[in-house]
This record gives sequence, C-alpha cells and structure tokens, in this order.
Amino acid sequence: MSWDRARLALPNAISATNMVLGLVSVAMSAAGRFEWAAWLIVYSTILDKADGAVARALGAGSAFGMEMDSFSDFTSFGIAPAALTWFALTASPGVEPAVWVGFASATWVLSSSFRLARFNLVTHEDADFFTGLPTTAAAGVYATLFLSLRDLGVLRAASPALPALVIAFAVLMVSGLRISKIKRRRSGIVNLLQGAAMATTVVLSAVRALPEVLLVLAVAYLLAGSLAGRRSG
Repeated sequence: MSWDRARLALPNAISATNMVLGLVSVAMSAAGRFEWAAWLIVYSTILDKADGAVARALGAGSAFGMEMDSFSDFTSFGIAPAALTWFALTASPGVEPAVWVGFASATWVLSSSFRLARFNLVTHEDADFFTGLPTTAAAGVYATLFLSLRDLGVLRAASPALPALVIAFAVLMVSGLRISKIKRRRSGIVNLLQGAAMATTVVLSAVRALPEVLLVLAVAYLLAGSLAGRRSG
C-alpha cells in the first residue's frame, strides 16, 4: 500500500473501529453486561477524538472520512447509549415503566441523528464552537455517570432520574447552546490542562478505574466550554 493510501486509510480505520466498539456496546447491553457496554462508549469517545486529530496531522481529511465519522458517531453515541438505557433500566421488571424508558431512549436516538444530519449540511463550520451539545460529549458524560453510579452502588436508587436526564441531554444536542471546542490555544496553561485531562482519560479508561474522575473532567469541560460560548455570543 502506498503512503498516500495509508495516510487516507488510517483515520477511516479509526472511525471503523469506533463503529465496531459501538456495535459491541449494544451487544453487551443486550447481554446484560452493562459495565462493559458503558466502558466501550467511553473508548469510542477517545477514538472519535483520535480520528480527527490523526486526519488533521496527516492532512487526510476527506468527504468520505466525514461521512464515515458521522456513521460511527451515530452508532457509538446515538444508538449505544440508548441501548444501554433501555436494557439496563428494563432488566429488573417494575423498576422503571418500559414506555417511559423507551420514550427516553428513542428521543436520544432521534436527537443524535438530527444533530449529525444538521452538522453534515452546515457549509461553514465554526472553528471554535459547537452549536448544541456534541453527541460525543453527551455520550461520554452519560456513560461515565452510569459507571460512577454503578461504582458507588447507587445506580438502582438513581435509576428513576436517568430517563429524564437522557431526555435533557437529547434536548441539549439539538439546542442552540454554544460550547467551546477542545483545540490548541494560545495559553500554555490551557493547553497543559487539556493535555493532562486527555492523558488522564486515556489512562483511567485503559484500566477501567475511577469513572468518577472521568465524569468530573467531562462535566468541567462542558461547564467551561458553555461559559466560553456565552461570553463569545
């Protein structure tokens, strides 16, 4: 394989791996292995960041790559979290009304598909801000929250609130909320903090430990990013 073909293929291979992990997450949810299903969503968020970084570093961006990324995102961040919600909350009969859980799960899928379709039709993307909560961020926060609740032993007690939270995330995905993107900044301190946060995410995800730390990092990014978006608006 020539270098040019390898250069173009690498980001797409990462996107394809992301998609496969999303499919495996759905299968894990269906099998009742909810912890693994949630961690696979977290792994997919890391790969989603990696494919864009690799494409930019290699100058390998393409229309095909953008479509591959969207299909991967829909699988891993649109379908997998909804499957986790449905199977986890309906695993114990009588815990949550199935209709309510199903409505929340369907709302997540529809909102993520709407957001991704809208993004693909935008001809002039804002280089600094997302419009609406990114599907990657929504799925990452939800997965780490699920893992944190499970790790703390309070998932069953908190389960009545999860469908409402899923719907809230779905609304934010299609909202006009502006959130700052993670990218290289002029401030060395900001770059150092971003790099440390990403390194911490990769390490803790690799050993499947301390999801609470990952949740705090994800929420901190959303709060700081939305605050920056409001100031620039």
